Amino acid sequence: MSTPTVRFASALAAVLAVGCGSASLRGPAFKDDWQDDGGRGIAAVAAKLSGAHVAESKGFVVGVTTSGLVGMGLDGSGRWTHPGLPDSRPSIAGGVVVYTAGGKLVALDCANGRELWQVDVGNDKRLRGAGDDGSTTVASIAGESGGRTLVVAVSRNGSVIQRWKPDPDVGVPAVLGNIVFAPWDSQYVSALDVGDGSEVGRVLARNVVSRAVAIGGSLYFGENALVKFDAAIASASRGDAHVVKLPERELPGKPTWFPSGVQALPVAAGAPDAIRFYARPVERDGKLGLDSQRFAATYFRIVVGFNESDAALKWTRTLPAEVIAGDAASGGFLFCDVTGAVWFTDARAGGASGKVSLGTPLKACVVSAGSFSVPMGSDSGSLTAQLSEAIELREEQMATIQRFLLRELGTNESDPSVTKTLLDLASDARTQPDVLAEARTLLAGRRNGVEYMLGALERHYDFLSDVLRPPPVGPLADALAAIGERRAAPLLAAHLNDPADTPNDARHAAHALLKLASPSELGAVRTFFSLYHSTADEEDLIAAAVDAARILVQLGGAEGASVVERAARDPLTVPAVREAIASLTPNMKSG
Repeated sequence: MSTPTVRFASALAAVLAVGCGSASLRGPAFKDDWQDDGGRGIAAVAAKLSGAHVAESKGFVVGVTTSGLVGMGLDGSGRWTHPGLPDSRPSIAGGVVVYTAGGKLVALDCANGRELWQVDVGNDKRLRGAGDDGSTTVASIAGESGGRTLVVAVSRNGSVIQRWKPDPDVGVPAVLGNIVFAPWDSQYVSALDVGDGSEVGRVLARNVVSRAVAIGGSLYFGENALVKFDAAIASASRGDAHVVKLPERELPGKPTWFPSGVQALPVAAGAPDAIRFYARPVERDGKLGLDSQRFAATYFRIVVGFNESDAALKWTRTLPAEVIAGDAASGGFLFCDVTGAVWFTDARAGGASGKVSLGTPLKACVVSAGSFSVPMGSDSGSLTAQLSEAIELREEQMATIQRFLLRELGTNESDPSVTKTLLDLASDARTQPDVLAEARTLLAGRRNGVEYMLGALERHYDFLSDVLRPPPVGPLADALAAIGERRAAPLLAAHLNDPADTPNDARHAAHALLKLASPSELGAVRTFFSLYHSTADEEDLIAAAVDAARILVQLGGAEGASVVERAARDPLTVPAVREAIASLTPNMKSG
């Protein structure tokens, strides 16, 4: 049986045999009346560039500050500053950082911040993105609100080799071997000859394409899925190109892998920069996949890592400041925060594996992993411990991701420490309301960690002792009743008459006592019934009073039955309670 590589090589040879020498493979750039040529043009480009080297830097980070730019290598070398104030987000392209300011397109050497060149592009133009192959830089620039796209190719000495002014908006381009790859109209990537400006091939993709990016020595086109530029690219229009995409995973904030390349990113980072997916495509066994079989997502200060095959949560990491940028590297991930720190995170287990710092607060950040490899991280502890740390953050904007993590934590049914984490959250007055509700729901379904549950029920609201929220009595009552834990009965009975507990907690406590109570709890139950059979003014208290009556009848003998009978005949008894208890005792039934 032939391998995928052999099959695609044969297909490429066939395409080239048909299209070789055809003048139709070259024409005006960005024609909107282009007819699909069956991949002949782009196949010829792929064959021509099959031996070309895709340049890859050692890895850099560049930050935008209030006074200009600051940059350094990810290995901690060569920190530099530059006074230029960009008017849109800078781009790192290979070993060059590119930005627009004051009608100029400016390129700096990433290694030392030295200006390489600047060219005029027009005062109304903002950088969308750039690519570089070590000798030529190509950039897509457009009006501040879109339109009026300009694509320029500039040599390392600052000479403008080519300018294109296409009608469609062009996304982030790449360049390799004198060919510019320019994505546009969400589905096309035009291959442009830098020498004469003509279009020599075109990719018709079946996934959204707004970016051309160089990763790991290869070119990719896409946005939330990436198609690889290789021999199979000729089959892109038939859906047979090599494509890598992330597994489906619904996450808070709806993160994206890459932002749209046809929009100039603002100078200052915002929520879309703090809520992102990160992954690095690699080829394994002839198929495209993800480096380390992991992808990650950020939500402000929290980073989560997922398994490639089934999108299962594998780790989480809580960082000290909000993440505003990052990149996926070989072996792990790089996350840049607002303080200027770049945190290295091991892909397999989420362990900390080092950091570098730009040493200054940032408005925005750009990270390019290049060939940088993240070392193996330190022991990051159990997933339960990692989740607990993230969930216990007392920041309002974290509530949404914390509810997601709580649900993930709740799927661990065998670890008693999960119960403790949920109890800590549900008992802490600082816990956000949405997180509190989720924790209480999950507690009701726990079937282990009994000692933690009993310990929690021993506590009562006490301002002087700094117990500012009563324990989650209702969920604990449900869980302990389901387990049949009779040691909970005196503790639940004590909470039945605690005015700090909610009516709903009282309802669940009374219902649990139907199963768990012994004669020892009759005193507390009688006190509750005596107080509320005539004063219950809401559904929860009515239900609790009725269950208290049932307990008195079940365990209290003639004396208990007499208490219930007198209440049933008392004109002050709440009608809903009287109706429910009317037939609980033999005397009432016969009467």
